[in-house]
Amino acid sequence: MIILFCLSPSCYCPISYMFHENILAKKMKTILYICTEATPGMIPFATYIVKAASKSEHLDVHAITVDSYNLSFQDLLKDLPQHKIHCLKTPESRFLKIRNKFYAVNILNKVKEIAKMYQIDVIHLLTVDYTCALILSQLKKTSRVYYTVHDVIPHEKAYTGIKDYLFAKYIRLCVKRIMRKAGCLVTNSKRQYRLMKANYPNKNIYFHLFPPLLTDIALSGDKTCPELTNMKNYVLFFGNIDIYKGVEYLYKAFKNNQNLQDYHLVIAGNGPLYFTLSHNPRILFVNRYIADDEMKSLFTKSSCVVFPYISATQSGVLSIAYQFQTPALVSDIPYFREVDDEKCCMFFKPADAQDLSNKLEQLLFNTDLDEMKAAQKSYFANNYSEKAIITSIENIY
Repeated sequence: MIILFCLSPSCYCPISYMFHENILAKKMKTILYICTEATPGMIPFATYIVKAASKSEHLDVHAITVDSYNLSFQDLLKDLPQHKIHCLKTPESRFLKIRNKFYAVNILNKVKEIAKMYQIDVIHLLTVDYTCALILSQLKKTSRVYYTVHDVIPHEKAYTGIKDYLFAKYIRLCVKRIMRKAGCLVTNSKRQYRLMKANYPNKNIYFHLFPPLLTDIALSGDKTCPELTNMKNYVLFFGNIDIYKGVEYLYKAFKNNQNLQDYHLVIAGNGPLYFTLSHNPRILFVNRYIADDEMKSLFTKSSCVVFPYISATQSGVLSIAYQFQTPALVSDIPYFREVDDEKCCMFFKPADAQDLSNKLEQLLFNTDLDEMKAAQKSYFANNYSEKAIITSIENIY
């Protein structure tokens, strides 16, 4: 006897339809994506991949997501067949929250439930998913496990205290365990791909294109950050604030440049301000999460965006600048060279505030920005097309 449960009337599927769907799915590879880290960067990254893979004629895609309190994968996946998208909520119980952080029995139970209905060919952990480290052996009994590696070498990081430090170390131990035990590792950086091939010679290592990070809401949003009402002529930094992003070099360069008196600097993103600050009316910190519907205004109204990273393994920040056609100044580090074109941005020496200051002047006062914007538009169309990304995803399976 087969019993099918459906928790929502909108998800109702007749048994005959489900049976027919299973027959068709056997002709394709069935992929189960797991997305447990609902963060501002991981949500658009993972949802784009899930949606793009779902459009493939060769893949039957399912996903398990775990939403946090204010951030949701589900909102961006609502257009997909909902019987294939399994959204788990963060439990109210403190005990269950802690248990799921260290031993994700909620994920394991859901995988077993899905495996009873579908023959899963691949389980793919997309979003760091350190909570799956201790259940990995059991996941491997169900199917082949793929793991997307975001940072094979951890970034420089600012810690808010000993608790934050110890938790970060625990996450890193979990990531290393998953990298060691997963059969297949995936990256979106060619440089990181080469490094992983060298470090894990006996593993299957795959590369696929990095997806664009802007959601439909971000592309169409018309909301202005209230902190920036009526502000014009501003230089933008966008992203979570951390040491490896080099924000202090941008802060120092702008503060000491007397030729930029007609401009403001806007540093927009959440995170601890780890460097010494002094009051400056021309520098504004929007030290919070930037909502999707604020993104378009934030970028398109800026004079340029600066990404002063001192290191990066893989990142989608340049795709945001290119999609909005915002003039960009970026540090000359290997990853940005990998995904960039000289015509699309201007480079400066990493961790060099004086060179940053000089190049910022050059960008604002002596550069054909219309030409740069046209190059960005062309580069984005050629390197971030949905068709290219779907093909790239298909090739790793």
